Amino acid sequence: MKKTFSIGEISELLGIPKSTLRYWESVGLINMPRNSLNNYRRYHPSAVYTISDLAHYRCLSMPLEEMKRLPQLSPQELSASLINLDQLLDKRLEELYTAKEYIKNKIKYIETFEALNKRQYQIEDPNYDKIFFFSIDDTEAWSVYIKDQYQNVLLYTAENDGIVTGMAVPTSEIPTVIWEKDSKATYVSFVLKVGYSNPVTDDFTPHVEQLKKNGYKVTHIFARYLFSACDDKYYDYYKAFAEVYK
Repeated sequence: MKKTFSIGEISELLGIPKSTLRYWESVGLINMPRNSLNNYRRYHPSAVYTISDLAHYRCLSMPLEEMKRLPQLSPQELSASLINLDQLLDKRLEELYTAKEYIKNKIKYIETFEALNKRQYQIEDPNYDKIFFFSIDDTEAWSVYIKDQYQNVLLYTAENDGIVTGMAVPTSEIPTVIWEKDSKATYVSFVLKVGYSNPVTDDFTPHVEQLKKNGYKVTHIFARYLFSACDDKYYDYYKAFAEVYK
């Protein structure tokens, strides 16, 4: 058996980057003596087991601060630490599954855009009946918005050329409804592209004019956020519906 190992040999033997070994030493997880002649680190066989233990607990996603405590933990304390870690990982798994779901939805929204872009101004019923007021100082509304931006809706009113921001879902116990589906209206879907975080009436005007040419009177355009992407510059893309009448 070798008497000592170099940092390169330990790295290759255990599959741990040398930078990680140096970092562990810098934070006090391991303490390796250096050769007095050349100041190189030399690792004794017992250190290999210590480092492999640290690598094991790193595989368990144990936080660094908790790894520092390992040599002082009793069996009961180690058990409590592992139970706490297990609960933490459960929470992380839940967050990861939620993130995966949002990623799938984001991909679906891009596919929606691509399909809709090929068939602009088709008659289609929106999949929501109301739009609710969005207040910029509403914490709950921002919580919903950050998790699922698809709930964000722009509402354009042709009568006064006004644009307001709403939500497709309520975010308070007594929400304010700013638009409600009209059973007498026809709804026409299309892609709406606006400047990033800066929709202006000029973004809506070409669609209003085109729909007028198609024989429609436009009262509202409401648009549900899909994604943001670059097309010569950064834009927000929405699935829009025009509320129209013959």
